[in-house]
Amino acid sequence: MFLLVSEGRNLKLADSTNHMADFMAKEMLKVHPDFKDMDLDAFKIELSQPASLNLEAAMKGLPLVVDLEPILIVEQTGARKFITSDNPLVRYNSFYLSKNYPRGFGYITRGLQLFFPISPRTCILLYDSVAYDIPEKRNGILTLKKARDVDLLNELFYLNAYNNVFFNQTTKKDYIEGIHYKNSRTPKINDLEREIVSYNSTDSNSKLIAMSPNKVNKKINFPWIKNSDYTNSLKIPAHMGGLNRMESPFIRKFLEQEKKKYGHGRQPSSEKYFREEI
Repeated sequence: MFLLVSEGRNLKLADSTNHMADFMAKEMLKVHPDFKDMDLDAFKIELSQPASLNLEAAMKGLPLVVDLEPILIVEQTGARKFITSDNPLVRYNSFYLSKNYPRGFGYITRGLQLFFPISPRTCILLYDSVAYDIPEKRNGILTLKKARDVDLLNELFYLNAYNNVFFNQTTKKDYIEGIHYKNSRTPKINDLEREIVSYNSTDSNSKLIAMSPNKVNKKINFPWIKNSDYTNSLKIPAHMGGLNRMESPFIRKFLEQEKKKYGHGRQPSSEKYFREEI
């Protein structure tokens, strides 16, 4: 609950929610006759309490992640310390990224990983134990003795930062700058324009709009965690729904409820869409 709420109350997610609300509201106002002569770009539409929706989703989502296995990652290199940021919970999916699948960060997704550094020497990881093998863990603890292993995690934490990165006094400025320059061309999660993709229909004037908060999608190969034989045998679907962790009874119940809620009365679409640059 602490990890999910920490993400839900974060400024990054609140700004993402407001950005999406502004976009959707203006898309609807564009076709409303009362607003045809109004310059919609002259103002911004925001929710008064954007974090409230995210906190509600976090609390309701708790049962959907209780199947993830927890371990504590401990740094014992003597040469490196973990960094963190103003957006400390990192949703990641090594399995999906290894298969070049662009999605995979939802609560119920196969291969989900939740990283949360809690001190310069320790980091919590919740992970899909069906999707991954971590041979070197002992009694719920993974000890890192190579500086390179800590460097890769710090790169992940840096890329998940919204506006600020934090580190203790033993970490040198040159070390942080090195991570920054290495990833200078990597897309940043604070680029909120990337979170909305609009597709125009070729058959009508309708649009299909996809909205998803930015996540770190750089492929980082952590040597201490491997895809299991089971996940390597899975076929990644062509659609954006991905694969779900169906071992969890909470996830199965959630999907059944969603199917009842949204599955009836849905009409198949014959329209074809192409991406619109926005």
